[in-house]
Amino acid sequence: MVKHSGGKVGKAAKDLASSKTTKSQKSKAGQILKKHQDEKH
Repeated sequence: MVKHSGGKVGKAAKDLASSKTTKSQKSKAGQILKKHQDEKH
C-alpha cells in the first residue's frame, strides 16, 4: 500500500492508527479513507 503522509487522507490514517482517537473521530477517518480508496485506488 502506498503510504500517505500529510493532507486529509494522511491525517485520517494516523487517526485510525492512534489509540487516543475517539470513536467518532475514528469513524469519520474511516469514511475519509474509504472514500479516498474508492476514488483513487
